[in-house]
Amino acid sequence: MTLVTLRKPFLWPGVTGKVTLQPSLGTTITLDGAGDHLSYVFAAREAMTITHIGFKPATATGSPTIDVRIETVGATGLPSGTLWGTNTNIVTGAIASNTYNQQALTASASISAGQVFAIKLAYASGTNLTFHQLGSITWESEAFPYEVRQIAGSDAKAATLQTTLGCFSAWSSSTTPYFLEGMVPASAFANNSFNNTNSAKRGLKFTAPFNGRLIGVRFYHAGQAGDFNVVLFDNGGTPAELGSTSTAYDGDVSGGANTGSLFCPFDNPVTIAAGTVYRAMVEPSSATNVNLSTLTVPGADYRNATPWGTDGHYTTFASAAWDDTNTTVFPIMDLVFDQIDNGAGTGGSGGQRVISG
Repeated sequence: MTLVTLRKPFLWPGVTGKVTLQPSLGTTITLDGAGDHLSYVFAAREAMTITHIGFKPATATGSPTIDVRIETVGATGLPSGTLWGTNTNIVTGAIASNTYNQQALTASASISAGQVFAIKLAYASGTNLTFHQLGSITWESEAFPYEVRQIAGSDAKAATLQTTLGCFSAWSSSTTPYFLEGMVPASAFANNSFNNTNSAKRGLKFTAPFNGRLIGVRFYHAGQAGDFNVVLFDNGGTPAELGSTSTAYDGDVSGGANTGSLFCPFDNPVTIAAGTVYRAMVEPSSATNVNLSTLTVPGADYRNATPWGTDGHYTTFASAAWDDTNTTVFPIMDLVFDQIDNGAGTGGSGGQRVISG
């Protein structure tokens, strides 16, 4: 492989983003009357055939029902009130609190790449309900895609993706979700404080999606002050450090508080190979706590709706054993690359170009 140096390192999968406060699983507006809705406006990144919509109610009282809709978007950027196609909606049965829902539309919505559309959750009946969002962290988007709310008789755009991620998902079948910019089907969020008891380590087990040079990691630390190492390990049963990557950090050498993430370069970058499994770990070096926050999705199918897809998940180590069973849990951690394969191949005529979507 031939690696080329990037003018600016990039983050994969791009989840540490901008943290404004300690992330948490919060709630949105309350829908409690005719006309109330919570909507998101997107541009399709690929051709989509949306058959199902997923969402997570936070609270639901009085056996509420909602009209789940795919709508066109008007010239002012608001949901038009017109269905994308005939019957591209479903009026649900009674919705329960704190349970991730997947609702099948009466008819699928066929959307071409680049077309702008709206997902709308509109009050239909019952007392009231709210929806979950992951608060205080932005991944990809801030002003587009965006949220539209109606709770007082008129629609209002809200750039709430600056601080929140909607817990929505769209599916091409009951088991195949799309990845939507600014969305993640979260069912839980946790801050995980830990120290060096039992040689503990926590991090990201991942299959490299491309050839590249990994120069470090970035993770959300929640203002913890413990000393730690960042290390890249292989996929063996016994931890084997790769490329002399283990690099020590003093926990007090940061801005502290609970805002922002830590970028921690390795003192020795390491070249990784596409298709090979690695573990990027945070390893406390004292009895003072460090933190690695995690997000959980409702089940294995939902992994495809996250930035990690099926290429990565949470992994832990303690008392000489790895725990790799956390396949629906994801650390708020990014890998930082400064070189990637140029796709030109090696030797002979021609070569192979790999394009990752």
